Amino acid sequence: MSAEISRRSLLRAAGLAAGAVAIPSALGACGDGAKSGVGNAGAQLAPWPTYKPAKIPAPDLAGNASGLQHGYTKYPANLGTATSGVPGDGSKVRAVVITYGTPPAPKETNKFLQAINAALGINLELTVIPDADYQAKMATLMAGDDLPDLINFGGGYVLPREAEFVASKFADLSEHLSGDAVLAYPNLASIPGYAWKGMGRIKGRIMGVPVERPATGSLLYVNRQLWQGAGLADKAVSDGWTKAEFFAGAKALSKDRRYALGASKAGFFGFQVHCGAFGAPNLWKVENGAFTPTYATEEFKQALLFMRDLQSAGAYYPDAMTVSQVDAKTQFAGQTTASITDGFGAYQTLIPAAKGAYDVVPALPYQGGASGAKQWASRGIFGYTVIKKAPAERVKMLLRVLDFLSASFGTKEYELLHHGVEGTHFTRNSSGAPVQTETWTGGENRVNLPVGYLGDAPAVLYYAGVTPAQITAMHSFERKTEAGLVYNPAFGLTSDAASRSEAGIKKAITDALVAFVSGRSTVSDWDNAVKKYLADGGSKMAEEYAKEYAAAN
Repeated sequence: MSAEISRRSLLRAAGLAAGAVAIPSALGACGDGAKSGVGNAGAQLAPWPTYKPAKIPAPDLAGNASGLQHGYTKYPANLGTATSGVPGDGSKVRAVVITYGTPPAPKETNKFLQAINAALGINLELTVIPDADYQAKMATLMAGDDLPDLINFGGGYVLPREAEFVASKFADLSEHLSGDAVLAYPNLASIPGYAWKGMGRIKGRIMGVPVERPATGSLLYVNRQLWQGAGLADKAVSDGWTKAEFFAGAKALSKDRRYALGASKAGFFGFQVHCGAFGAPNLWKVENGAFTPTYATEEFKQALLFMRDLQSAGAYYPDAMTVSQVDAKTQFAGQTTASITDGFGAYQTLIPAAKGAYDVVPALPYQGGASGAKQWASRGIFGYTVIKKAPAERVKMLLRVLDFLSASFGTKEYELLHHGVEGTHFTRNSSGAPVQTETWTGGENRVNLPVGYLGDAPAVLYYAGVTPAQITAMHSFERKTEAGLVYNPAFGLTSDAASRSEAGIKKAITDALVAFVSGRSTVSDWDNAVKKYLADGGSKMAEEYAKEYAAAN
């Protein structure tokens, strides 16, 4: 089978003009939120898929069903198979995903793409949209009529009227996935319940397939040697630390054109890490059934004040809010910055990028306040993949494709998807573990060909190029922070007001956050921004989330 990767093809087809930022006017056809409704309160709820864990090799470091990952310090000696036959029917399948890498090589020379395409049995036309362009390009795509077969909504972004768009244009998968029906797709059945609930229902229906991620949310990765130079590495990694110790260390490290804190415009100064450290709610707080946005809490404000002090002390990389996450990783790899905020799975690229020059380790949350030293939990998913409305047989074929992409660790399918073709993308060391070749590290890999954002196995702690000691350190971090994970009670809930307005008012409040931390606004300005957030839709979202929460619980 052949396949095609093209940014230009779909951008032309959908009219994705550079710089397009308009909220899609065509979504008016989905109906006014108040009339159409995307919420679940009062709707008949499709049962969640039956969970049937896949048979995987016995782990060296045990996980659990709540999100603590299984850890493997060595590669399985014997690989199983997770599928039977070729899932596709030979037809062309168009798909859209976000990318954090560089454009992949074309199909004519990309052996990784060729191998995946042959294994899936489809003619894949994959369009990748860079992280920096995602919101603008997706807004224009959603306004058009030329939709791909598969779209992954992910990367932490909230798109205007996303739920309405999905309900209007994409297949209801409930009959295929609800209850025991999912057992026809064994790898999808092995996706844990927290991922399905994190994705949530729309109008009571299951509208997508989640791409699972571990329970731990964004965290602070540190260069152990640099922080050890400030006398804090042991506290950061093993003992825990106070905000005073964190501040002193960050200030001491920020000199001679080196900065303690790396950041990017997508991460807003790494606020999730600092707000967790101060005990702020994870985006929403529920108390006696009532919802309050974290922005309106005193803990959140105290975290911002501390971040502002860090910024004033020169601890952040200058102009951090113009830096992409890809560039922020480059700065961390080059030791221009001594830390970076990123998702838990980023260890797979951050550790090898250090090339042994320093140790990359996750830092425990510091004690920011009386209720602090907490870690915000993730939604349990990177995102979710939807299937365009089509005849039932085509929907089933596309679900088989997603099932293949979700093959579990310890299988031949997983090895192909995560390591490539033996002899081309990897060789084996004396213990049988994959060792990446220059073809893989040079760009022909799953970062630049991000099919893993369409479907992926439940994550485990193992990655080629990451040592057993580093795997153990990541697993230890998960265990130490598991009990203190702070979950967002709105995960998986659907709100008409959020679908209509959250993208816009979220941008306004994060713009206010950046202005405050950067020293361009006052406490009064922040308070006014919060009042505007509530007036522009935050209060309405709180009301609707409360109803949804009551219906779901």
